[in-house]
Amino acid sequence: MSVEDVFNPCAATARRTLLLGAGAMGIAVLAGCGGDEPAPGAGGQPGGSSAPAAPTSARGNPFDDTGSGGSDEPKVPSNALVAVGEVPVGGGVIVKDAVLVIQPAKGTFKAYDAMCPHEGEIVDPPFDGNPIIQCPRHNSKFKVADGSRVAGPALRGLKGIRVEVRGGYVVRP
Repeated sequence: MSVEDVFNPCAATARRTLLLGAGAMGIAVLAGCGGDEPAPGAGGQPGGSSAPAAPTSARGNPFDDTGSGGSDEPKVPSNALVAVGEVPVGGGVIVKDAVLVIQPAKGTFKAYDAMCPHEGEIVDPPFDGNPIIQCPRHNSKFKVADGSRVAGPALRGLKGIRVEVRGGYVVRP
């Protein structure tokens, strides 16, 4: 076997050039898949309209929390923590600003500061009707009913946060 067959610098350069070219081609293809608007008059609709298609939902963008999806859609209150339907009965969710919102019984909502008073770890929301909120870090336990301490290294319970239901949302008053 000749030395040229074992190590050929030209073959390595060709291989590197091929790989770089393939990578550049992939980037060009992906760039061509962008969300560019169609050219005016080409809109892909009969008559060549360039107007965007009407939304399929009368509610608009489900991720738009400004409530501007339609005149009959209720606005999300600025002090809303979470939609009522997002909090499971017998359980809870952690929402913005580390707030634990729970629904111990259908239609009853409570909220606590989700930071464990021991070392500031976010507590786990209760589930399936469990009457205990637990901190995953050092196993402190708190009552769902009032946030009071049951066990663990935490010396006090969870700080309660006043909430009420308004327009389908759990809000801070």
